[in-house]
Amino acid sequence: MTATTSSRTAVDFDPTDPASFSFWTEERLRYGDLDMLAHVNNNAIGVFLENGRVHLFRASGEDIAEGLSWVVRRLEIDFVREIQFPGTVRTGTRVAALGNTSCTIRQGIFVDGECRVTSTAIGVCFDLVARKSVSIPDVVRTRLAAHRP
Repeated sequence: MTATTSSRTAVDFDPTDPASFSFWTEERLRYGDLDMLAHVNNNAIGVFLENGRVHLFRASGEDIAEGLSWVVRRLEIDFVREIQFPGTVRTGTRVAALGNTSCTIRQGIFVDGECRVTSTAIGVCFDLVARKSVSIPDVVRTRLAAHRP
């Protein structure tokens, strides 16, 4: 898996356009990702999206503040077109909004530059010991803001 960055403004944002995303992960499809219809299973797609979010949070300094992590409060997935084996998927991820304890993440999954899935997730900064949401640390907020429009 690899991760790269680029940027684009909010006005230009189109979740089906690869140029709209500021952070990328890439994964090779596995035969085990397929369902009975011989296309990539919805669960595998959820994993691709999760990997994109996790790598963005890690690149933004999630590990700086010990005992903090992220939990998903809300997840919406739009399946635009099926994905078939074999191949590679690229997941574009960007921060759409930053709140005090949460952020909105927009994502797109692409095969050969064509959008197959779009997603919106709300991630909450979470104290693993206290088991509650906490303010996003300033250093993490600054790094996440670099992936905003």
